[in-house]
Amino acid sequence: RSGSAHFHEKARATDTEFVLHREERNQLITAGLISESSGAAAVPSDATMMVIDGEGLKLVPWDKVIEMLGAAVVLFFQFFIIVGGAIPYVFQYSEIHHRRNASGFSLFVCLALCVANILRILFWFGKRFDTALLAQSVVMLIMMVCMLEIAVRMNRKHTPKSQRRSLLKGHLRPGFWAWHDLQSFLLALLVFTVFWGVVTAILTPYSWYVELIGMVSLLTEATLGMPQLIRNCQRKSTQGMSIPMVLAWLVGDLAKTGYFVATGSPLQFWVCAIIQISIDIFILGQVIVFRGRDGATSANSTATLPYTADDGTPPHLECD
Repeated sequence: RSGSAHFHEKARATDTEFVLHREERNQLITAGLISESSGAAAVPSDATMMVIDGEGLKLVPWDKVIEMLGAAVVLFFQFFIIVGGAIPYVFQYSEIHHRRNASGFSLFVCLALCVANILRILFWFGKRFDTALLAQSVVMLIMMVCMLEIAVRMNRKHTPKSQRRSLLKGHLRPGFWAWHDLQSFLLALLVFTVFWGVVTAILTPYSWYVELIGMVSLLTEATLGMPQLIRNCQRKSTQGMSIPMVLAWLVGDLAKTGYFVATGSPLQFWVCAIIQISIDIFILGQVIVFRGRDGATSANSTATLPYTADDGTPPHLECD
């Protein structure tokens, strides 16, 4: 008898739970969250359930969602354009800092990029182009100053005091852009910026000048890898170069070309990008050709660091 009573109590509890679940389902149907013919199972009172109805999906503003996703993609590419050009030099900076030597890095790369980006900023005042490209020039100038700082610091350590050159000491032509103090480089860049800034302010009303300065800036940037290419040929080696930097050059130039195409930039942007990509590929070819020779050179030069000047002076130990 006690077993029968327990069975009847359990049956009554099940019926009560069924009635409660049915009432909850009716409330969902009344609220329009589910349809009467959907056949959705009842929801337990202690559970949370999300029900998606086809009619509800039609209420989502998909055109605005797609527009927001498109804007997010554009912002990502703009951010990449702004900082992507400086990323390769982070690898080169790390390489120089690790080796405590800047012999594999050409300072004329910094010269080419500084000139190109200063002219591009001046070009923006005459013809307002994409703001992301303007911001890229500012970031690149900051990166180049950092590269000049570490390269000059490392070169100075391996150069005797009697052979150190400085623009402040009148070493303009004999040792142009091979000085041993950062102040000389900053002074030269300041003079260049002020001079061409005044010229641009005077000639901005003339469209031919604006287009000319823009073309010069782009062509200068397009050939930024040429000093490194020539230096590698002269040294018959790519030792000291950061391979990730060259790969990042290539990836960045490919992405930049795609950005120019997507934004409908003028044809000269595409041409300059193609020149950059070609130079990157040539430098990668040098890495392959000189790979064995670099290994032999590295094995024979572990005792002392190579001299960093380009005047053929024999190597020296670190100098104060």
